[in-house]
Amino acid sequence: LLVAGGTDWGEGAVQMAAATPKAACTSGGPSAGGTASEGRGYCSLGEEVEGDTREARLPRDGALAACGCSRRSMQKALLPVLLAASVVAALLLLRLGRGGAAARTRCGSAERLEQLWSSRADSGLCNKIAVLVSVPAAYAPSFTLPEAQQDACLKVPRKPGAPHWQGENWCWQWMKHIGCYHSSGTMTWLEAQNRTASFRLAPPVEEARMEPLAEPGICEHASFGAPVHDAQPEEVNEAQAWFDANVSVFVLNMPDDFDRLQYMSTRLRQLGISFERIPGIDMSQSGAYAKAKRSGLISKEFNFSVANAVAKTEYQNMEGIVGTVGCAAAHLRAMAFAVSQGNVTGRPLALILEDDAELEDDFVVKLRRLVTTEAPCDWEAISLRTMCPYGICVSPHLTRVLPDGNEPVDRCRHGVNYGFYAMLYPAHALESVHERLCKTVWNNSRPHCLDVDVALASISNEVAYYAVPGFQNPGFLSTGHVESRRGEINMAWLDEPEHEEDAQPVLLTDIVHSMEQRVKDMVNN
Repeated sequence: LLVAGGTDWGEGAVQMAAATPKAACTSGGPSAGGTASEGRGYCSLGEEVEGDTREARLPRDGALAACGCSRRSMQKALLPVLLAASVVAALLLLRLGRGGAAARTRCGSAERLEQLWSSRADSGLCNKIAVLVSVPAAYAPSFTLPEAQQDACLKVPRKPGAPHWQGENWCWQWMKHIGCYHSSGTMTWLEAQNRTASFRLAPPVEEARMEPLAEPGICEHASFGAPVHDAQPEEVNEAQAWFDANVSVFVLNMPDDFDRLQYMSTRLRQLGISFERIPGIDMSQSGAYAKAKRSGLISKEFNFSVANAVAKTEYQNMEGIVGTVGCAAAHLRAMAFAVSQGNVTGRPLALILEDDAELEDDFVVKLRRLVTTEAPCDWEAISLRTMCPYGICVSPHLTRVLPDGNEPVDRCRHGVNYGFYAMLYPAHALESVHERLCKTVWNNSRPHCLDVDVALASISNEVAYYAVPGFQNPGFLSTGHVESRRGEINMAWLDEPEHEEDAQPVLLTDIVHSMEQRVKDMVNN
């Protein structure tokens, strides 16, 4: 049915469209490359593009790691031979290629990355020789397919009931739905494209590879999530001591969800992990929304009625936002509390867990290895399980998250990098991340940004955000053993009108001060 420039994989797509299972996610991805240049251990991808940032592309046929991979030019290296070998390994591992259009890759001074590297390199909470990737502001890479395949993807039948915009890549939409949402994120993107192509809704891999994750050879392997079998008792004990000294743990749990709290308490106790409970927020409860606005958890500029009306338009295609607003407010409150406790306890890392996250037996060992041997020294947030990952593989277990340039800004580039099940933050960066996330979340005209995971991914060109791919099995944790309540709450009716004049803002500093006092009281008791 679709023959464009010699492609025939769209044939029969109309029939298959109706038979394809419904799903709920979308992701797109760059294929990247770079050009070699001397530098100080970091590279900048692409270039800022005037106008529509969706036109940004990752470069092709180059080597990202060659761009400044010498880690501060290797000056003052105590073991030059070992470090030189590390550089060669980085060059081989981080070569980016396939699928991007020609664009300039810039290497050289990146003041912010230099400051971050300098402040963290000796902390033991990152890998000093990991290459830092500088992402220009407003950079959002998208697919670049050969002209024939690109034209065919514009003509692939639309998914019934799905929103539409000019230039929408329907191959990508189907690939996300069939390969990620329907599989609950267990397929790699290669498997997802093969599956979608079998329905003639995407080009065959041998014809045009779609790579939501650039350099998939580095991390796009389900087996990389295998349990740790080589940890000796000494390493296990060291990892537990490291975790206790460095990580504060918080669990988000609804006030009336005692079964989930008991489940999490039992599991974390088995792993030797203590935690602080952060109450979730059910916005369907009478007075909850007004209270959240008065306390400053929700921005005074946010208007639920306006955002809800926008959310229900055909273009945004959201059924309701009551539960999503509560989820966002709860995560932001947890971040603020983590800031306050970090100021009191001095622990440099904060781990915020949702109460349906079931940590694996080797979680502590894996986390220590990830932070100390893989995490680049600029990291400001790490999701320990992300569904439909989009960005660049930078190590066996980490992607550098990037905004999906295939999706419109006014839809918050929605559809990829799902999951706030287990979020790790460095305490000293948490307040800054919280501030930037708040500005993104509470936006009346972009209700998809109320999903905090989507919101953070949309500003990953501003925040150094990394993630563990969800298809790595079993990885750090599993989810889904209990049903999410957010969908049910989203369909509820907010039982009170918007009273902007009643919502007196409270500054984040006031919230932090109050929480610090609470933590001090807890410590004293």
